[in-house]
Amino acid sequence: MDPKKSTENGVEDSVASNDEDLYVCDQYSVASSVDSTAEEMLRNGLDPVLDWPSPDIYSPDEDCDLQQRKRSRLSSTCSAAGGDGRESENDGLSTERWRSLDETDVEPLQLDFTPVQEPGPKFLPSNCSSPLQFFQLFFPKTMMQSIVGHTNVYGSKCKDVGNPWLYLSLKDLKSYIGLVIYTSLLKCSLLTEYWRESQYFSPSFPAHVMSYQKFVTIANTLHFSNTIEDEKNYLKKGTAAYERLGKILPLSQLIREACKTHFHPFQNITIDERIVAAQPRAGLKQSMEDKSADRGYKLFALTDCTCGYTWDFLIYEGKSCASQNVGLSYESVMALVDENMLGSGYKLFVDKFYTSPTLFRDLLCKKFWACGPVLSTRKGFPKISVNRLSKNAPRGTMRWIRDDNLLFIEWKDSQEVQMCSTFHKAYEGDTVQRKVKSDALRTLKEVPIPAVVLDYNRLVEFQ
Repeated sequence: MDPKKSTENGVEDSVASNDEDLYVCDQYSVASSVDSTAEEMLRNGLDPVLDWPSPDIYSPDEDCDLQQRKRSRLSSTCSAAGGDGRESENDGLSTERWRSLDETDVEPLQLDFTPVQEPGPKFLPSNCSSPLQFFQLFFPKTMMQSIVGHTNVYGSKCKDVGNPWLYLSLKDLKSYIGLVIYTSLLKCSLLTEYWRESQYFSPSFPAHVMSYQKFVTIANTLHFSNTIEDEKNYLKKGTAAYERLGKILPLSQLIREACKTHFHPFQNITIDERIVAAQPRAGLKQSMEDKSADRGYKLFALTDCTCGYTWDFLIYEGKSCASQNVGLSYESVMALVDENMLGSGYKLFVDKFYTSPTLFRDLLCKKFWACGPVLSTRKGFPKISVNRLSKNAPRGTMRWIRDDNLLFIEWKDSQEVQMCSTFHKAYEGDTVQRKVKSDALRTLKEVPIPAVVLDYNRLVEFQ
C-alpha cells in the first residue's frame, strides 16, 4: 500500500467529512432561522405563509429539499423557488385601474341573516342575579369537583409539596379562585406582599382566607386532567398523536361549551388574539405586541361586537401545528366560524392578521360576510398602480377597485388605510371631521370616509 496515496485519501475523506458536517449545520441553522422569523412575524401580527417578507429567505411553503441543497447554492435556489407569484395573481385585473370617489360602485348582494338560535342570552335561571351565580354558569359544581379530584391525585404524587399531602376540599378550591381574582384587582409587586403584616401596609383579606403556604401549594399542584391519561399522552411525545394541550384540554372544552350554551351572537362578530397571563409548562408560551400580558397562552377568540361576549376560542398550539398552505390566520377563522352552530348571514370583522382574499371568498361560500384592514403586501392584494392613491394625497382622498365580490379600498387619513370587504359599497356618502392644514392653520373639516372604515371603527376599534 502506498503511504502517500493513503495519506491523500485520508485528507480527502477528512475534507469530505468536514463538508458534510458543515452542510448538516447549515440545515439546522436555516431551519432555526426560519422558525424564529416565523414566530417573530406572529408576534408582530403577521402570518408567515401570507406575509413572508422576501423570496430570498426560505419560506415555510416552499417545496425545496434541504437534503439536496449545497451551501454555495442555498441562497440562489431558495430565491428561485420562493417566488410567491404575486405579479400573476391579479391577471384578471391587469387592464383595470383604481377608481375615484365620484365613480359609482355596484351594490353587493345582501345575504339574509338567519341565525340558528335567537341572538342574545340563553337558558339563564330565574334566580341568577349575583356575580357568583353567573360565575357558576361557566364553572359548575361538577367541574370544580373534577378539578379537586385531579389535583388531589396529582398532589399526592408530588415529592416537593410536603409529606403527607394535605387533602384539597371544594371549599379550598373556591377560596383559592377567590384569592386569584382578588390579586388581579389589588396589584402588589410580590405575592408575599398579600400576606404581609405591617402597620403601613397589610391586606387583611388573604390571611383570613388561607395561609400563604397553602395558596402556593395549590398553585403548584392545580391539575385539570387525569394523571393516567397524562402519562399515556407523554409516551406519544414526538409523534403526531401527542396532544400538546392535554393537561388543559378537558377544562378548556367545558368552558367553550358553556360559552356557546348561554349566549348566541348577534349579526356582527369579530375574531381577535388574546394573551392569557400564565406560566405554562406545556411549551406554548407566547408574547404579543400591544398586549398587557407579556407571556402566556395565546387565544383566538370569536366575540360578539355588540357586547364583547366571547362565544368560542381556540388555543394556539405552536408553529408545528399551523398549516403551511393556507396559514394560521385562515385556519383559525375557519375553525371558529361554524355555520352549523351559528347560522348564516353573519358579518365578520377581523384585523389585518386575518384579512386575505382567499379567506373572504371562502367565507362567502359559507354565507358569511367579512371585512377588515389588509396589508398592501399580502398575497392577493391588487398590484395595479394606475390611479393609485398617492403618498401626498390630502385627507379624505380615496381609491377603490372591485374584483368580483371583493372590494379593496385605499383611504387617506393621518396615514394610508387599506381595507377589504365583501358586503360594502365603495362610498355611501358618509363624512367625518378631521383636522386639515389650510395655509398655516389646522381647521376641522368634513372629509369623505368609506363605509367599510366607518363600520369597522364603530364596531371593532372602539369596543
